[in-house]
Amino acid sequence: QMSRTASTQKAITDAFRKLTGRRPSQEELDLLVDLRESQWKNFIRHPEKAKGWLHVGQHDVGKTADSLLIAANAVVVSTILNSDASLTKR
Repeated sequence: QMSRTASTQKAITDAFRKLTGRRPSQEELDLLVDLRESQWKNFIRHPEKAKGWLHVGQHDVGKTADSLLIAANAVVVSTILNSDASLTKR
């Protein structure tokens, strides 16, 4: 869904909220937007690095026009999931 949202900030905010139950702070949002942009540019330069992000999970992305953006979004989501914001105490 992140790749279908026109606004990068909205896409990341929605994903963050769904994964953590709260909205990201402006600092968190800025860092995640920068991460998405840098990863996307890195995947454009080195498309082979995106393969690991695209060939896992239930859905095969294949060779879509925005597969590199999907890989960059996967990095962002993975970062959110591995952050303190999404960890819960048992």
